[in-house]
Amino acid sequence: MGLIEDVQESTTGYFPELLGVRFLSVTADEIRAEVEVTRAMCTLPGRMHGGAIMAFADTLGAYGTALNLKDGAGTTTIESKTNFFSAGVEGRKVVGTTTPLHRGRSTMVWQTRIERDDGRLAAVVTQTQMILARAKEPAEQMTALFAGQEPAAQMELLALLERSGGALYRSWAETESDPDKAAALRAAADREDENAELLTSLVADRA
Repeated sequence: MGLIEDVQESTTGYFPELLGVRFLSVTADEIRAEVEVTRAMCTLPGRMHGGAIMAFADTLGAYGTALNLKDGAGTTTIESKTNFFSAGVEGRKVVGTTTPLHRGRSTMVWQTRIERDDGRLAAVVTQTQMILARAKEPAEQMTALFAGQEPAAQMELLALLERSGGALYRSWAETESDPDKAAALRAAADREDENAELLTSLVADRA
């Protein structure tokens, strides 16, 4: 399956599919798609609702940004400006072409031209997309807590975590009905406390 098929497939079950977006060409530098103007998209008989035009453009700008993201990042629209020039016509198509004006590390700006199938310009939409960093896995979060710190600071932090772990073990032991499991949890809590005491003493020795 090619890129354009993958992008089209990704709309299944979501609003772009409901809107009837059909992708014509897809690259990281330009996306073209079309929508047939149905009665449900109109605000007056035969006239496409401006919100439908904006939603169409927003979809294309978001996909453009997504194709330029790295490391599993996400995106969301934070600003959009639309200039309307003519109305989409019921029973006809509008074609959107989106290209980047700015591709930065924290935001991207995409501009989408919406044209009627007779070549007349319907609207120009400029939107700003915020880049959302990929959520870190728990192991990555723990590593980040210690990164760049001196050994003594790392020991103090780990001692705090050990004490917190001990408190959790004891709380679990209080709710455990099996005596053997409760005893094992309390023993684990004692080990956490011992580790914390060791780390605290090592920090004191370094002072």
